[in-house]
Amino acid sequence: MTTAVSTFSELSSLPDVLSDSLLASSPSNLDFLAELPTNALSDLLSTPTALTTQSHTLTSSLTALTHTSYPTFLSLHHTSTALLTSLSSFDTSLNSLINAALPALDDAARVFREKTGPEVIEGRQKARTVLEQHDKLCDLLDVPVLIDTCVRNGLYAEALSLAAHASSALSSLVAQTRKSLGDNEEAKQGLPLQLADSLQAEITSSLHSMQLILLNTLHEPARKLPAFWKAVQFLRRMKAMHEDELALVFISARMGCLRDTLDGIERDAGILSNAGSLEFKFPVGSTVEEREREIDREADDVARFLKKYIDIWREGAYDLVTQYTTIFLDRSHAGARIAPPADQDAEASSYIIRQTLPSTLLELLLPTLRSYLERAYPHLAPLATQLAYCSSALARVGMDFRALLSPLISRSVISGFARDVRFGVEHEWSGVLAKHVTSRPKPSAPSVWLVVTPNNVPAFKTLALSPSNASHSPPQVLTAFPPLAKMLNAYIRALNRLRMLAPVDALSGIVEGTEECLANAGHGLLQYAKDWRGGDAKEIQILQAAGAAYTRVLVPWLQRAIVEGVFSASLKDRQSAADGAEDPDAGEEGERKLSFIVREWESWLGSTGI
Repeated sequence: MTTAVSTFSELSSLPDVLSDSLLASSPSNLDFLAELPTNALSDLLSTPTALTTQSHTLTSSLTALTHTSYPTFLSLHHTSTALLTSLSSFDTSLNSLINAALPALDDAARVFREKTGPEVIEGRQKARTVLEQHDKLCDLLDVPVLIDTCVRNGLYAEALSLAAHASSALSSLVAQTRKSLGDNEEAKQGLPLQLADSLQAEITSSLHSMQLILLNTLHEPARKLPAFWKAVQFLRRMKAMHEDELALVFISARMGCLRDTLDGIERDAGILSNAGSLEFKFPVGSTVEEREREIDREADDVARFLKKYIDIWREGAYDLVTQYTTIFLDRSHAGARIAPPADQDAEASSYIIRQTLPSTLLELLLPTLRSYLERAYPHLAPLATQLAYCSSALARVGMDFRALLSPLISRSVISGFARDVRFGVEHEWSGVLAKHVTSRPKPSAPSVWLVVTPNNVPAFKTLALSPSNASHSPPQVLTAFPPLAKMLNAYIRALNRLRMLAPVDALSGIVEGTEECLANAGHGLLQYAKDWRGGDAKEIQILQAAGAAYTRVLVPWLQRAIVEGVFSASLKDRQSAADGAEDPDAGEEGERKLSFIVREWESWLGSTGI
């Protein structure tokens, strides 16, 4: 019993005994030693054997492992050695970083912050501002392209809306940028403001292109009122010019289109407008009928040209006046007007435009009529009707110019009749005189060319115009005198052409031209009679009969035919008015000349015994 207790005491103090041993350095060994006293005796007795067996087993395993895995152990040794070397180097580098590099970096950062910090901060602030406005800037950068697309496709309203939106956004952007920059004047001149100016310049350029397109629309000849109204309204919205300037631009554009169209018609017609073109060159020996056909051919070409010219002018002038009235004068359609500058009177400017527009339009028509109308004779009747209709149509818009047409038509009729007389009567009479009188060494006898049969000269009592003789019926007695009969036929052809259009205002001019031509013919015949030295009584009788036929038949009948037959006026009233004049020389030159020739003839006839 004593032995057992003693043994237990020894076992209880075993951890203490082994506490100074290397075995106590491991926690697992201590745990194992602490459990030994609690084990049974049999377990304690078998423990040395088990430990010995396990030791041998572990020794064998380690020996086998050493033999089989020696490369691994060698590699592990080298790796451990390298690791220890690396850790030592890392420790040295870390000490160098902490003690030297980091203080140097801190000093460099402080120097950088002090020297270049403000510039970096400013750049970052700009970048931050751009980033904050990124979406808005992206939208604004697309606006110039969108405006150009709208302008090219004719979407002018959308283009103006985009421009207004962009201008508002740019103004807001500039205001925000300046507010965020505060008192930094240099920064205020930075990227955001430059970008706004660039965008505004592009938008202005696009709107300028749009303005040019709209102004070009006013110059297009095929456009009508809706297109012009739309273009003017957009120009008003763009505030490109004030109202009176816009009206002048519109009128100038449409006037230019009308002028170009009329010039094209005149150019395509190929008719000369100079006065020299009125002189015709007829073949030698051509008859009166051939000359009249040539003149009529020319007159027909001119009449067709004038008909087309007047129609185009009427349509263009009427459209221009109605378009101007609708767009600029009609208050219900005028839209937003742009006031002129303060130093200009809007009402006065508009009044000047309204007063000068009709005269400017008439300047496109009246000079052409003055140049060509007289060359259209004898086809003036349809042209006069067309001009009257044209004046009536424009009178509905306050542009009645009928008072200007009457002098033009009357002058053209007088000029055309004078041309017929010149190419017909005078040419015929001058040919007869040249054949028998002027171009011969000795003039032909009166019996050769003045009468049909020398032995059958009409009695002097029959050589007088009967009051009952109709104004449209030529006196048959003149057939006995071939030169006078040819002259009368030429006059009758001219009067028949005159009957198609005989204005009352042209009466005096027609009578004057006729009497002047009659006076020239009578003067030539009288000079021949006075110069005749034949001495034969029969020849003198023929000259007397021819003179009586001229003064008492041909002249009175032609005067009656013109005044009463063509113009349906009273010859007596006209003669009474001429006789009642205080000055006997107050009449027309042709009338005075003819009266003088008739008196000379009567004096010569009286001196020869008639």
